[in-house]
Amino acid sequence: MLGTPVNPEAIGVFGLVVTTICFGLEQVGVGTKGGDPRQISKSLAFIAIFFGGICQAYTSLHMYLFTQTGSPETSIFLGCVFGFFGLFWIMVGTFFLSGGDKKMFAHFFIVGLFLIILFTIRAGQLGLVLPDTTFQLVLILIDILLVALPIAWYTGSKIVTKIAGAANIAVGVSAIPILIHALGVF
Repeated sequence: MLGTPVNPEAIGVFGLVVTTICFGLEQVGVGTKGGDPRQISKSLAFIAIFFGGICQAYTSLHMYLFTQTGSPETSIFLGCVFGFFGLFWIMVGTFFLSGGDKKMFAHFFIVGLFLIILFTIRAGQLGLVLPDTTFQLVLILIDILLVALPIAWYTGSKIVTKIAGAANIAVGVSAIPILIHALGVF
């Protein structure tokens, strides 16, 4: 219908679901056996930039510019969350394309963890908690992911990398109800 408000959250959450599941599958080793690591990294980079980055940055701008939620406070908060993750995935994609020092990039994950902990607390303060929404669960799973990633990148541990992969997949799967809600399916 013309004139019906659009919910940009759907595109941002869609990008989150696609990106985290694809990265998680790679981290646990699904579909990578016999693959060229450089080509796998390049493929992941494009997924991160276009789905994780651009989709979430687009959502962030809409949250800021149009008070999508009806509450300026909630829209600004969600704009910050989607903006951080949009830029986060663009950075990750750029790293996978250009390379760099994994240990230095792990510092970015550690700083991101502190920010996500604050986002998780704020989500609770705004009432974005279970059972009404799985938003806080997604943030808690991202907290777990951002604890595992620096350890994996510092140590090179395959076990911790698989834990990070499982956390990535859990983030993507747990965000599906948010996507369904944002699409207005139920």
